[in-house]
Amino acid sequence: MNRIFFRIRYFIVLPIIGITITMALTFAGAMAKTIQLFNPLLTGGWRNDLAIVNLLEVIDVYLIGIVQLIVVLGLFELFIGEIEAPEWLKARSLNDLKKSIVDVLVVFVSIKGIERLVSEKDPMDALVYSGAVALTIISLTLFRLAPTPIATKYTEKTKAE
Repeated sequence: MNRIFFRIRYFIVLPIIGITITMALTFAGAMAKTIQLFNPLLTGGWRNDLAIVNLLEVIDVYLIGIVQLIVVLGLFELFIGEIEAPEWLKARSLNDLKKSIVDVLVVFVSIKGIERLVSEKDPMDALVYSGAVALTIISLTLFRLAPTPIATKYTEKTKAE
């Protein structure tokens, strides 16, 4: 029975493949948007607020792809086996994976906030949206810093021994 459950973990390959496909498509879409930006940026369009917003949108798409990459590598490492990756990217628990994702999401949400701040016509709408972004970032940061019950129990058990 133990051996069956040990092998069931390989079912995680299905979501890994699915997320890898969406990651590749996300990066392909980001590359297409990047190519579209070449002309405006090379001809001085970077001075235009709209070009800056378009550039930030491209960065958003890359960040979404990076989140997908982190999830793929983390799931593989957690369920299948070790991979060669920088130490900060190694996932030893779902909590480690969560923290990596939240770190990228904070940057993503920040960029979305800056995009809206630059493109919004009504200052009050920009202010409300910026406040919502700030609250989201604070929430994500608190979520990231909060210990998980499993990690807390494990740490307490290890300290007791």
